[in-house]
Amino acid sequence: MKKAGVDNFAPIVLFTYNRPHHLQKTLEALKQNELAPSSILHIYSDGPKEDKQEDNRKRISEVRELIRKEQWCGEVRIIEYEANKGLAASIKTGVNEVIQRYGRVIVLEDDLVTSPFFLNYMNEALDFYENRKAVFSISGYCLPPNKLRIPLDYPYDVFVSLRNSSWGWATWTDRWNQIDWDINAYESIHSDPNIKEAFNRGGDDVFGLLESLKTGKLDIWSIQFTLAHFVNHAVSIVPVQSFVDNIGLDGSGENCRPSETLRNRVLCTKKNIIFLDVLYEDKRIINAFYNTYCQRRRILWQRVINRIYRMTGQNNLFTIKKKIYV
Repeated sequence: MKKAGVDNFAPIVLFTYNRPHHLQKTLEALKQNELAPSSILHIYSDGPKEDKQEDNRKRISEVRELIRKEQWCGEVRIIEYEANKGLAASIKTGVNEVIQRYGRVIVLEDDLVTSPFFLNYMNEALDFYENRKAVFSISGYCLPPNKLRIPLDYPYDVFVSLRNSSWGWATWTDRWNQIDWDINAYESIHSDPNIKEAFNRGGDDVFGLLESLKTGKLDIWSIQFTLAHFVNHAVSIVPVQSFVDNIGLDGSGENCRPSETLRNRVLCTKKNIIFLDVLYEDKRIINAFYNTYCQRRRILWQRVINRIYRMTGQNNLFTIKKKIYV
């Protein structure tokens, strides 16, 4: 297995399609990363769909001009597909190719703007948790503070999550290889309410996403990685303050509805990260995380009162979901 990165840092894999304006911001931010000159960047450029118009081909051409415009990292390797593979298939293929060669990988998509210390954090976390086999992934994204309130007395810069993130993440070969792409555990989860409830501890939408994949309603890969976390009793490490801002929440992405509420306009610039050595699930954060992904909505007057409470620095008065931990 080859050493990772130009100076032994994890290789970066960036997946692109037809959004040159988003990609420009992604590449410019990545280039500003402190470790960018010492990292290898693998760029996968997906091809056009057969039913798409000429404008789509033009935007793909602009993307391919852009990725060659500058030396975005210490070394840049470009892989272009003539036909469209789709996001899920492209990520599976690209990550597998790179991770089997280097043993670890950092993954980005073409609408993710990173902090200048994103690569520092990801590489340090990969080193710190490599031998802690209960950690299956490192996330660079965290929900914004108005969505997820971290307790003021929480002493670490990262926390344990029961749900992985696909908005800037990293993992190792031995964890990646444990993903069951055939989702053989689906029937067991579907038929047992207790297992389904346990799976949904990461958010009550988790099983619904798996079901949408199983029935062909969605073409997503990340829920299969979430499932691998679950069946292996594994967790994801998430920063308290996000190193990633998703600028693709404008409806331009494959699986994201237009919504600015999950964006992080202020990113973490801390270099000396206090990592969580003992992998415990802080019940306050797990409960808050779960409720953020709750699909049920409060009635209007309760939402108004909750908003007033948040504006005055207080927690929501009304909640709609039970606590995972009491």
